[in-house]
Amino acid sequence: MDRAWIAALFATLACACSAAEEAPAAGEDEDELKHRTYAYVDANPDVPLRAPAREKIQSALAKLDRVAKRGETPLRRALAAETLARVESGDVQLGSIAGARGIDRWHMCKDYSLAACAGAPPSADDRTWRGDAEVERTLDRDLAGYMWGNRLYFTLHSSTDPVELAATLVHEINHVSNRSECHYYRNIDTHEVEPDLAFVEEYRAFLSECYFTHDTTASPEACSAAAFPSTTSYGFAADLARVLPGGSRDPVVLAKLIAASEEGGDARFGHLVPRKPSWPASFGACAAR
Repeated sequence: MDRAWIAALFATLACACSAAEEAPAAGEDEDELKHRTYAYVDANPDVPLRAPAREKIQSALAKLDRVAKRGETPLRRALAAETLARVESGDVQLGSIAGARGIDRWHMCKDYSLAACAGAPPSADDRTWRGDAEVERTLDRDLAGYMWGNRLYFTLHSSTDPVELAATLVHEINHVSNRSECHYYRNIDTHEVEPDLAFVEEYRAFLSECYFTHDTTASPEACSAAAFPSTTSYGFAADLARVLPGGSRDPVVLAKLIAASEEGGDARFGHLVPRKPSWPASFGACAAR
């Protein structure tokens, strides 16, 4: 498996397009947003996010709040509002890659095919497994972000842009909402990737980023143009003809089908907005395929 692609797997990638900060609404006190503290749940309460990382998360959540209140299009406002709601309600949990333990850290290790995770995985409730020094070095050097179940892990630095982090949260929470890890792999035990379905998972998450970062300029055509090269950079040997109706290979067709699901259409390719009614009932083991 290509190391460059592994490093990108579920990475905290932000769309190249970036929206300007919204101007305050008439009569609204910008200080109210600047000084609000947003709730979130630590993915590992034994190793919580440190103060600098918490500050980056808070700034990103404030960006989501501003877009939820001031975005021009209903879809952009919904993406921001529902992403923020899933964080504040604890439907997703946030942590650091360095602080990941147990089965989640084992999955990170497995994606790099490291020796420490060659055997049986730890139990689902294990909160101690860390691997070895090679795992520590590899994750610290190569992995910027990861998701499994409803847990998101990040490596946050002083240079992290909160606006890009907000877009990344939209991207990653789209993965959680659609349980991407249950579709990514042909064999989840060995982490053998299913390229066609993995392509759909990343493409939809990049579409959600585009609709969030753009406003009135977003459309299936424009967002497909943004999402397609970002997704193909992962190196999937995917063929859309194997998943799209009529054997189409046109990514715009896929973008339109995904967008249509937000208006009550066919949701076979998942949802853009992480709304509570379509949120997974649980995050246990993936169903057998």
